[in-house]
Amino acid sequence: MILITGANGKTGRAVIKALLSKGERIRAFVRRTEQIEDIKSLGEMEVVTGDMLDQKAVNEALVGIRAVYHICSAMNPDEVQIGQVIIQAARLAKVEHFVFHSVIHPVIQEMPHHQKKLMVEELLVNSGIPYTIIQPGVFMQNILESWKLLSEKGIFQQKYFTTQETRIGMIDLEDLAEAAAIILTRPGHIWASYELSGPENLSLSDMIAAMEKHFGHEIKVETPQDEMFAASLKKRGSGDYQVNTILKMFQHYNDHGSMGNSNVLTWILGRKPNDFSSFILRTLKSKN
Repeated sequence: MILITGANGKTGRAVIKALLSKGERIRAFVRRTEQIEDIKSLGEMEVVTGDMLDQKAVNEALVGIRAVYHICSAMNPDEVQIGQVIIQAARLAKVEHFVFHSVIHPVIQEMPHHQKKLMVEELLVNSGIPYTIIQPGVFMQNILESWKLLSEKGIFQQKYFTTQETRIGMIDLEDLAEAAAIILTRPGHIWASYELSGPENLSLSDMIAAMEKHFGHEIKVETPQDEMFAASLKKRGSGDYQVNTILKMFQHYNDHGSMGNSNVLTWILGRKPNDFSSFILRTLKSKN
């Protein structure tokens, strides 16, 4: 049985679907009982609830588990402590394979969430547990947060790009989930760290060109000011740590970009990863 933490987030759900399609037995770890029915709508699986900082609850969740795919919720100030708890539980349960969902370029310490993920990577490497560390680039699916505005008014609201030079290596979440399922179910992937990125390092103009091609009309770009963006995040329930960390991330992307290479993902998938244009086309078809 494979345990997925952070199971009700978009990444957890995508990985679960990919594993269920392979006939794997899944135990999903979610925080709240009201999430149980929602996650069970994906298919047949066990669901357990608890606080990831509760050592007893996490220990119990790992009983009988062969492999773990650990995802910490985005921009979590307690990520390192959560990493300590689940690594301790995995050691106790004698887990055969621990896959940690990290981030591309965790060495960049200007971004607090990268710093925390690097610290968890170190804990895992030093734990003695057979591991794989996955370091994905920015998800193409992140633009879906502004999809309504994009599809209804032709406005792409974004914070990644403020200069023409900025380039971002994006990965389709469906490719990430397929790669994760392969890593978890086929031999040969332990003691490895994999940077996973799609086939393009995209500029804003590249993204707009792909959108305009498939939408069939002009797309305008709107970049909210930091104050307005922060207020919007707080309105949606983000705390000060999350807001500040997200703003620092976007500042770093604007200053330096976040580029990646698709060779590793191509090797794992056995095919060329999806490009941004195919992602836009697929999303349009699914929404119509």
